[in-house]
Amino acid sequence: MKIDTDVLRLQRIINQYALSGILTQDMIASAELVIYDQDEGVLEANQPMHYFYFFVSGKLKVFQVHENGRALLLQFYSAFDSLGEVEFMNDAPATCSAVAVQESLLIRIPFEVMHHSAKNHPPFLRYVIRSLSAKLMAADKHHAYNLLYPVKNRLSSYLKAYSQNTQMIELKDSMQEISEYIGTTYRQLHRAFDQLQKSGVIDKKGKRILIQNTSELESLAGELYTVDLSTIGHIERHGAK
Repeated sequence: MKIDTDVLRLQRIINQYALSGILTQDMIASAELVIYDQDEGVLEANQPMHYFYFFVSGKLKVFQVHENGRALLLQFYSAFDSLGEVEFMNDAPATCSAVAVQESLLIRIPFEVMHHSAKNHPPFLRYVIRSLSAKLMAADKHHAYNLLYPVKNRLSSYLKAYSQNTQMIELKDSMQEISEYIGTTYRQLHRAFDQLQKSGVIDKKGKRILIQNTSELESLAGELYTVDLSTIGHIERHGAK
């Protein structure tokens, strides 16, 4: 993780997303830009959180780790959003893990400052309510997807999110990890890969996957793990223009 000390860049982002409308001056004064490299962890489930984050750009993979050690993919972040609402309101450790799929830029504000300034600041509290409501709706939607959609569709959505608009994917996660993320078994995951390969959607060689039919992959994927929260009543992008 690197800290970006470009004050003017930070101010431009604050203005772009109208964050001064929901943050106090103390919170803005304590904010800093941080850059996470590809595959670097941002949050680790069940570990203390010291910052509230606004995700600005890049891509994050957000997943839960359950008591049995299995992980379940929640979604990929690729549009402006935040991390830490639940932890801030409940003084709780991180409820999920987040890893940068590609280099990602975030704003972070110390919880110490947040607790002093934000808990009695109605604009920020209204933001938290809207954000949590939208994320609850997204979680319900993802749960329904995992119950109702075939493994082939879930895998397609995972590959679509990982592709970053390129044809070649180099998988970082193991097959076991991917099967856990999308809520299936190792054997069913292999079967889904075989189905996509036999139908000409992908060509898989080890951990390298060539997307041969982008339109078909997108059709199968839908928006399973890339839900745009603005489409389900999320905040109005903080007044962003």
